[in-house]
Amino acid sequence: MPRHGSNHVVGQAGANEDAGVARRESGPEDVAAIQQLASRLWPQGWHPGGLGWALSRGRLADEVVVFDGDDGLAGWGARSGVHQPGELLGQVEPSRPDVAQSMVAWFLESAESPRLEIEVADGEATLTDALRAVGFVRSHQRPEGMVRPAGGHPGLGVEPGYQVRATRVAEVAARVDVHRRAWRPASLPWSDGRDVDPDAESPFNAEEYEAVRRTWLYDADLDLVAVAPDSTLAGCCIAWFDPTSGVAEIEPLSVVPEHRRKGLAVALCLEVAARVHKAGGRELFINTGVRPEYPAPSGAYTKAGFAVVDRATTYVRDTGS
Repeated sequence: MPRHGSNHVVGQAGANEDAGVARRESGPEDVAAIQQLASRLWPQGWHPGGLGWALSRGRLADEVVVFDGDDGLAGWGARSGVHQPGELLGQVEPSRPDVAQSMVAWFLESAESPRLEIEVADGEATLTDALRAVGFVRSHQRPEGMVRPAGGHPGLGVEPGYQVRATRVAEVAARVDVHRRAWRPASLPWSDGRDVDPDAESPFNAEEYEAVRRTWLYDADLDLVAVAPDSTLAGCCIAWFDPTSGVAEIEPLSVVPEHRRKGLAVALCLEVAARVHKAGGRELFINTGVRPEYPAPSGAYTKAGFAVVDRATTYVRDTGS
């Protein structure tokens, strides 16, 4: 679930002293703890890979808090206005309703929007109960994901003259550059005629890439690039394989404009599927669904064998203006 903002990870004590320990940002340790909670709870909630990608770069949300339990992290929550005002994110240990209540109290604290919205994974009853207790109700929105089995043959589907392989040590600058060129907002294939700033650029840089590579579950063998016939990089993706669940999330994947419509996104996905299977994995996951305003990704993933699945329910709380 791509989220773009500037998150600040801090500790937040809840209403119950046992529900959390107030502390300031602790960087990679907090990121790993949040990822490991997601790994334990999968498939109820976030995949730890996408969380690692966003959190390590400081781009999950505007503000992130963590709630400590006796045996480690018991939950995390975030407030973000990235996609719309009042956007909330969070996850909690199912056995800790006290943490869920403290998290929801934090959500409501100094809320700047009269409408609050949060996606809750199917089967996640603890956080759902806490949200309902303060007036959140189900909306009609059912967030989607896409899945396919691991397996296949390396190199399957690669356009003649191209190759898909792991990023090389000497390619750091080129790897950052291919991501930035592929994620330039004005060059993305929007279908709704939206007005995009022609000068807007991806914030991804060498410092962020280094932080990503230090993140739990990052595997250089699953940091892939598509290489064009002239040896320049034409696309890239990272797959985050979690051996605990046997599931790898692809986040992100992109192809530069001049090399689109050549099957490279499909080829990258199929290479991931082969490598994850070889590593003992069983499934691939992508945290997106069909988006009418941006149909190209889901179209490519469908060609690569992914199927859409419902994964969550959106809850909203609207107090009016």
